[in-house]
Amino acid sequence: MIKIKIQLLLLITGILLFSCSKKKKQERQNTFAPIVVEALGYVLPQDSMGIPPVILVNESTQKKIPTGKPTVVLTNTNIHIAIATNIHLAGTPRLSSLGSDTFLLPKKVPARDSAFVAGIPEITLAKDPHIKDNNPQSFSSFGKLQGLKHNTITCMIQDKSGNIWFGTNGGGVSKYDGKSFTHFTEKEGLSNNFVRSMLEDKSGNIWFGSEGAGVCKYDGLSFTHFTEKEGLSKNTVRSILEDKSGNIWFGTEGGGVNKYDGSSFTHFTEKEGLSNNIVVSMLEDKSGNIWFGTIGSGVCKYDGCRVEAIEVSLQRGETIPHGTQQDLKRENGKLVKSFTHFTKNEGLSNNTILSMLEDKSGNIWFGTDGGGVNKYDGSSFTHFTEKEGLSNNIVLSMLEDISGNVWFGTIGGGVSKYDGNRVEAIEAALQRGETIPERIQQDLIIENGKLVKSFTHFTEKEGLSNNI
Repeated sequence: MIKIKIQLLLLITGILLFSCSKKKKQERQNTFAPIVVEALGYVLPQDSMGIPPVILVNESTQKKIPTGKPTVVLTNTNIHIAIATNIHLAGTPRLSSLGSDTFLLPKKVPARDSAFVAGIPEITLAKDPHIKDNNPQSFSSFGKLQGLKHNTITCMIQDKSGNIWFGTNGGGVSKYDGKSFTHFTEKEGLSNNFVRSMLEDKSGNIWFGSEGAGVCKYDGLSFTHFTEKEGLSKNTVRSILEDKSGNIWFGTEGGGVNKYDGSSFTHFTEKEGLSNNIVVSMLEDKSGNIWFGTIGSGVCKYDGCRVEAIEVSLQRGETIPHGTQQDLKRENGKLVKSFTHFTKNEGLSNNTILSMLEDKSGNIWFGTDGGGVNKYDGSSFTHFTEKEGLSNNIVLSMLEDISGNVWFGTIGGGVSKYDGNRVEAIEAALQRGETIPERIQQDLIIENGKLVKSFTHFTEKEGLSNNI
């Protein structure tokens, strides 16, 4: 009996021990298990819910206000309609004949060039151009941070290989090939780091006009310097031009104009009939006349190159059409070279001519210092100023693009694009009964079914890096 009790006690004890050990094992297994709580939510009893108010709408009793004409604000607010322009008939210009009328024949000076082997230029890989956050017109810009030597650009050209050259105000010249900048300074043979003008001639030489150090020619290997010692009349060269005959013309600050024929310089000053000895812009028109823009004395047209070309043709026994020489001056039956002067008295809006352009139609455009832009068609001047839609009246540079738009670079007003030439060309074509493709006129403004001339302004608001 005792034995049975002992066995029963051991059995109960074993069951209890097994139960406790299983519970502890379960507790150990569930120590790090997440606490799961059933989300039941609170269900609001039906008898405690109020009835939502319903308000009937009677439209017949409501006050109705007619919709007014909304104000439409164009997104392209930088476009301005060009108003009727100020047209002036050109007065009779003053003529100055070389070698007569108290004017001297031009001075000819033998050229003594000075060549230097160019040093190895510094090359800087170009960084990605800077793009403003607020840039609706998608402009990108290059400055010193992107690889330029200097942030003030005084002149630009594109050479025959597609490289862009930047003349700077103290940093010499930088050439950009799309990937890197190559810098040329006085260390590499440049005559001066202050570059005022540039030109690539027909032979591929690059000419640099400087502030006080004359002009230098770069042929890819060496620099050749020309100063007053080598035949220049003055050492500050504000403009450079190559004419159809291959002569290089230099507009100087105080020394008039110099023509370089490869061996000698010919000087043209006020004594020879030039209107002013400070020449900041030059242009050769389609007829072969050369125009000189001055500081304070308007513009003058020189026909000497045409006279020389006609004389050479006559010596070869060629017949010269009367229309090509009817505007030239004759004395004693012979053609004479002359300057024709245009100032405010003859129709210009301002006597300081900073830039010039001949458009596809043969009109000559003059960018002035405060008088906006003047278009000369051979008989009258048309003035475009801020009143007519131009962004600024000081115009430093001009360009006609492939489409026929004319662009004006200003001081303080950014850039203005004028589409008036395109409008006139389309109107003339329509009058001739021609069909104009839609793509040619789709960006032009139409009002009441007619094309309207306009200026489009690009400033810092549109993404331009600077308004000057």
